[in-house]
Amino acid sequence: MSSDAPTFHDVDSSSDEGRAAALMALDLQAQLPPIQRLHAWLLEHLDPLPGMDVLDVGCGTGEDIRGLAVLVAPSGSATGVDPSDTMLAEARRRGEAARNPARFVRGSAERLPGDDGSLDLVRSERVLQHLADPAVAVGEMARVLRPGGRVGLIDTDWRTLATWPGDPHLAAAWLEDWAGVPSPAAGAQLLDLVRRHGFVDARVTTDTFMLRPRALDQPPVSIVLELAARRAAAAGEEAAWRQALEESAAEGAFVFAVTLYAVVATRR
Repeated sequence: MSSDAPTFHDVDSSSDEGRAAALMALDLQAQLPPIQRLHAWLLEHLDPLPGMDVLDVGCGTGEDIRGLAVLVAPSGSATGVDPSDTMLAEARRRGEAARNPARFVRGSAERLPGDDGSLDLVRSERVLQHLADPAVAVGEMARVLRPGGRVGLIDTDWRTLATWPGDPHLAAAWLEDWAGVPSPAAGAQLLDLVRRHGFVDARVTTDTFMLRPRALDQPPVSIVLELAARRAAAAGEEAAWRQALEESAAEGAFVFAVTLYAVVATRR
C-alpha cells in the first residue's frame, strides 16, 4: 500500500501526488449514481429559492455550493466552509473559472462561521463520520439556522461495509477499526441527531454506495485497505493477501459496498 494513498483528514500534509489523488477521488465519487441520487433527493427537499442564504459544511471542491449559489442568486448568498486549504484553493479556482458567486472560507464543522439564526439552508455531506462528536456539529448547524430553516445531511454507516472477496483482514479492519473514522455509525445516527437538536419534520432515505474497482488506490477503498494491510503484514501474509485482492479487482470480481443515509429536517 502506497504511503500516498489519498485520505481526506490529512490531505493538506500529503504529497502533491496525494493531494491530486484526493481531489480526483472526490470528482470520481461525485459521478457515482448513488451519490447523484442522494444529491438530487437532498436538493429537492431543501428546496433552495432565490434570496436564501445557504452554507455547505465541509464543501470540498465546492461543486454543491456552486450549484446552490446559482439557485439562490441574485439576492441570496452561498458559502462553503472547509478545514482544508487544499480543498478551499481548488474550490476557489473552480468557482472563479465558472464566474460563480459562491464564496469559500476556512473553518470547522464544530465552530461554524455565521451569526445565530442567520441562514436559511445548511447542507453537509460525509463530514460527521470524521468527527469525534457529530452532535457538536449538528448543534452548530442548528445555531446558525433561522427558525423554519432546513438542514440537509448525507453520511455513511460504515458498520454496513461489505466486500467480496470477504478477506478476514478486511473484515477485521472494518469491524475493529471502522475504516479509520471516529464516528462509523454517523449515517444511521442522522435522524436522532437532528431530533435531539430541535429539528422537526425530518425525512430520511438511504442508498447503497457500491464500487467495483479495477485498482485499489482510490478512497474510500484505499483507506480500508490501508488498515487491512497492516493486519496482513502483522500476520506475515501481506504479499499473498495483496496479490489476491489485486487479481480479484483486475478480473472485475472485487465488490465494495456500504450504506449511505440522507436526512432533511426543519429548524423549529
